[in-house]
Amino acid sequence: MRGKIKIDSRKHLLNDDGYPVVFYLTKDSKEKTIRTGYRSKKEHWDKANALPLKKHPDYLKLLNYLIKKKPLLSKLLDDARYRGIEFLEAEKTLMGFDSDLFYEMGLTVKGSRTYKIALNSFNKYYPNYPFTSITKQVVKQYMNILLSTKVNGKDRSPNGVISYLNTLTAIWNKLEKPNNPFSGIRPKSIRTKNKALTDDDLLKIINNDYEDHANSKGGGIKNYLNYFMLCFYLGGIDLGDLVLLKHEDIIDNRIEFIRHKGGTNVRVSNFVFPEAWEIINKYGNKGYLIPLGNTNYKNFIPNLSRNLEDIKERLNLSKKPYSKSARYSFITRSQNLLVDERICQVLVGHSEHTTHSVYKDAFPKHIQDEAHLKIITLCKKH
Repeated sequence: MRGKIKIDSRKHLLNDDGYPVVFYLTKDSKEKTIRTGYRSKKEHWDKANALPLKKHPDYLKLLNYLIKKKPLLSKLLDDARYRGIEFLEAEKTLMGFDSDLFYEMGLTVKGSRTYKIALNSFNKYYPNYPFTSITKQVVKQYMNILLSTKVNGKDRSPNGVISYLNTLTAIWNKLEKPNNPFSGIRPKSIRTKNKALTDDDLLKIINNDYEDHANSKGGGIKNYLNYFMLCFYLGGIDLGDLVLLKHEDIIDNRIEFIRHKGGTNVRVSNFVFPEAWEIINKYGNKGYLIPLGNTNYKNFIPNLSRNLEDIKERLNLSKKPYSKSARYSFITRSQNLLVDERICQVLVGHSEHTTHSVYKDAFPKHIQDEAHLKIITLCKKH
């Protein structure tokens, strides 16, 4: 997302007080204009500094307003480097927008793409419910609806329902509303199927014989397998995080970003080893690390999933290489190598929610990096 403060100098917006002073935001070729409520004539406006000139009739009032708003805009744009921010959230941040509707306010909460998915799911069955109408009984009904609704002809996993409810609980808490109706209502979980691939599987992916795909938007099986291994090499990160990372997020040869999944806001700072650089360098040295982008990612994964069985058969893998499998494989290998679980938590961006964790210092970087290298070394080419 990009943004600036300007006067909206379209002719039809001009009146006796001048043009509207606005926040002008752009994202994914879309634009949003947010009016401040102030106006200015061109001769009263300092375009270079986005501030009123002293001859502006409301100089002090407008100046004080913009001095307060500029840091908010800067922080908003900085946050947008690490995660997707919707225009509604941006407007709320800049203007203090409020609503009594859970869905509308939920969209303004800072979080990962899963926040919007969970909100859309709840709003599908309980559209535009006010906070006061969402009771424990409503949440129980929502939970039972999800459990009874088949997904692609199969029974829905209770674990998926738990994930939705956890996310909705986090959103409610972030909105600082009392009596969270989502809290404490969960179906009984089941053991998750292990998606970790074997060493042999990963070597087959590394040495795959698929041809390079010419699509500049990052599609194709070859690219998917590159992204898969890059997630593994960077410390078992999610593909959903990878698509948002840029070259500027690599600082002193460490990938630096905030992982927002589940509302945890955990900072990841992992060393970029040569195996990762080999893949990153395939896609140039400017902009995003991989040429997929958040918008294309949403279509890419569903389309690619149809090929997972073919990939499994062609490469003779023990399991389908789901995008999450890179993360599962990294964590499982860490366990098998007897790497300290606390170090693995740091590498993959899992948060600790214990009182004890508050008093602990971070692991020294060289200890973290040694463990990281130990995990990925098993998959070097040979």
